[in-house]
Amino acid sequence: MNVIKKQIFDSLDEIKEAFGEDGIIAITEMKQVIFYISRYNIQPIWIAPSEKNSGRMAYYFIKAETKKPYADWMQNRPKKNIS
Repeated sequence: MNVIKKQIFDSLDEIKEAFGEDGIIAITEMKQVIFYISRYNIQPIWIAPSEKNSGRMAYYFIKAETKKPYADWMQNRPKKNIS
């Protein structure tokens, strides 16, 4: 049995250094975050106030872990009501 040890990071800069700028993705849509956690059991590696969306939190995931969840999300995400 392989045991994978999760690394604990002290800052977003450490995460960017470990995975690269393109190796992580910030998600600010709470429904999408819940979808990833509940359906695929992947956890964000960092949570912080969003730098781009004021008043929202950004949940940082390892990009390689989100490929399949993202494809599934795009097919199953809730539709926005346009009035």
